[in-house]
Amino acid sequence: MKGRGFFDERGFTLMEMLIVVFIIGVILTIASPNLLVAGEKAKRQADRANRQMIAAQADNYYLEYGEYPGDVKELVRRGYLRSAPKCPFGGEYQIRRSLNITAEQRVVCAK
Repeated sequence: MKGRGFFDERGFTLMEMLIVVFIIGVILTIASPNLLVAGEKAKRQADRANRQMIAAQADNYYLEYGEYPGDVKELVRRGYLRSAPKCPFGGEYQIRRSLNITAEQRVVCAK
């Protein structure tokens, strides 16, 4: 019977493990800025969609009552929205009551 020596064992060497860890580190270094940018872009898109939805419902409210609602909670109370959307950047959405602004400027995320 042939005995197993110390160097005959199967497995990874320390060098192989270090190379794998190094490669994973390089991949993470390259990918992490892209992930951060993607997260910010998603927040901006969600914010824009929320503001457009609130502005459209505020315009519907204006058509029915002749004035803009005081806040987003009023839209929820009157059934124009199921719930008040959360601002992805923190804070709450507010509705400006001025007639001289565009629909996109009507709703802001106040922190």
